[in-house]
Amino acid sequence: MTSAPPPAFEDPIGLAIIGAGLAGISAGRLARRQGVTPLIFDKGRGIGGRLATRRATLDDGTVLRFDHGAQFMTARSPALVAAMAGAEAANLARRLPAPPLHGPSRHGQPAEAERDQPRWVGQPHWVGIGGMTAIAKHLAQGLDIRTGTRIGGAVRTDHGLWRLEDEDGLPLVQARRLIVTAPPEQTLDLLIDVLLPEGWRRRIASTIVAPCWALMLAVDETLPLPGPRWRPEDEAIAWIGDQRDLPGRPSAPQSLVVHATPHWSRVHLEETPEAAAAALLRNLERLIGRTITPRLIQAHRWRYALAEVPLGSPCLADPGTGIAIAGDWCIGGRAEAAVDSGRAAALALIG
Repeated sequence: MTSAPPPAFEDPIGLAIIGAGLAGISAGRLARRQGVTPLIFDKGRGIGGRLATRRATLDDGTVLRFDHGAQFMTARSPALVAAMAGAEAANLARRLPAPPLHGPSRHGQPAEAERDQPRWVGQPHWVGIGGMTAIAKHLAQGLDIRTGTRIGGAVRTDHGLWRLEDEDGLPLVQARRLIVTAPPEQTLDLLIDVLLPEGWRRRIASTIVAPCWALMLAVDETLPLPGPRWRPEDEAIAWIGDQRDLPGRPSAPQSLVVHATPHWSRVHLEETPEAAAAALLRNLERLIGRTITPRLIQAHRWRYALAEVPLGSPCLADPGTGIAIAGDWCIGGRAEAAVDSGRAAALALIG
């Protein structure tokens, strides 16, 4: 990762990628193996998208890490299995056993509808040691990623190149190929001045991606949860993960990540993090039947989290003009879907 300026504007690059989440990183990895050097831009300070870890320090100096986005990854494709095995060998990731296929949902099992999803059932859960960002950083090794760079838009030039502009409309870079891995609404905004192939805008606009509020909580007294990974059947709370169960985390105090349901998150979407945290805490207290006195409480809003109505294709790609659109929302709301979509986009443009 670097904050250095991009190459001279007059010198077009082979591939520009907007977004350094798993889709953008995966597209960049495959492009590089195919002999095309990518340049990846991301508006955030870090990489990995929802492979995110927040660090918090308590009054006594205890450092806690909360995986407040994706709680784990699955890996089924040979390329991703090999990459995760490499992360494990480097002591950056660990493979947890797959959840049992049967049993009551109160004991860490997915709800009935979730058990029928092939990307969940029977697959080991890969987690980062010390945080899920460790996986993203491992996968991004060797890639040129410019963080803290917000792309205002992309246009197709008269010379058949893709020009990326900053928020003020000033040119940043020209590329022969472009892959956009932003959420669907942001993708349409970025490409508002681009004549896309017929049907693309309608298909992108028809997708539905739900938000998710994430509560991060630390408590001195261990709360009575059915297990370290719990998906309660509840209107407000979709997931509770005990971070102590993950590698590289302190054994005390108990630190939890609580994900709200899509419906609850939509209802409370525009609340402040403080208000959302307090409301989620009340729902957690209701769920477990006791009052909670937190040592630490924070909340984070993921405006685009779960693909409820995905695109239905691994990606959209037009090799003739050199543009592709990718993201987990193309396939489904799993981290592995982002990897598959990014790879599909790179393959479509580069081969």
